[in-house]
Amino acid sequence: MQQLESASAMFEVITAQNGQTSFELHSKVQFKPWSKAVFFDCLTAPYFANQLKISEQVQGYYIGLQVLDEITLMDIAVDPVKQGQGLGRQILMHFIQQCRMRNGAEIWLEVRESNSAAQHLYTNSGFELIEKRKKYYQTETGTESAIIMKLSLSDKMDQSQ
Repeated sequence: MQQLESASAMFEVITAQNGQTSFELHSKVQFKPWSKAVFFDCLTAPYFANQLKISEQVQGYYIGLQVLDEITLMDIAVDPVKQGQGLGRQILMHFIQQCRMRNGAEIWLEVRESNSAAQHLYTNSGFELIEKRKKYYQTETGTESAIIMKLSLSDKMDQSQ
């Protein structure tokens, strides 16, 4: 577990033993949530996942998939009650740190076109727009586009040297 600034906040690896709360959060925030079997399969290699706990309560999580030096942010979530408090940024920064530790060169993600808050977070964290996939996600009234974004970790490391 990695402790954060607040003594009661920490990240821990999500496992089959402690993943139920993160799965419930996933089911609450996703329009078309994964099945429990798919979610728990994403807790095994080549996937990796961490949850943010504050005062022993899961407040958010992420799931990444690593193939060679390319890493995809498969899912990220913050409890809706806690959104807007900077937890998404903390979770994303932890994910990026883990990607660097895994020697990742690039991080890829897709985000709903309507999710401007997430797009803003990703852009402010150095992600760049790569393309738009039209009619990719289902919605209550039809479909919406996916925004594909990428963060090059090797560029970031080269610039800091």
